[in-house]
Amino acid sequence: MRPVHKRYLREFFPAMFAYVVLLLLSVTWLKTLEGTWARTLVTLLPVVPIAFVIRAMVRVIRDQDEFERRIDLEAIAIGGGIGGFGFFTYGMLLNAKVLPPSSAESVAIWVLPVLMGCFGVAKCAVRRHYHAQ
Repeated sequence: MRPVHKRYLREFFPAMFAYVVLLLLSVTWLKTLEGTWARTLVTLLPVVPIAFVIRAMVRVIRDQDEFERRIDLEAIAIGGGIGGFGFFTYGMLLNAKVLPPSSAESVAIWVLPVLMGCFGVAKCAVRRHYHAQ
């Protein structure tokens, strides 16, 4: 494993661990809190480590070689397109009242995980495509 990828893992895993811990804590604390400011701060606690995850992703893409960057660029385009298309389609079906309505917050909270998941799957497919050639 190249040093750039080792650094990525050293940045990614602690940030994801912090995210899980802060998410569990914030969900627990929210049950006991009143007041807009306190609830806002506690709700946004898990967002901080996600910013570090995004930072780690940007740094690893920036510091990779041209071929790895090409794979990531294609995966981002494919994953973003699939995720965006999925949410667009879901919105159209909700608008047509074909699906039962969902709250905005229940949809919004899934946007980043869906995009990241689509990116991960697309990256595996793109890498496989280039390594098969």
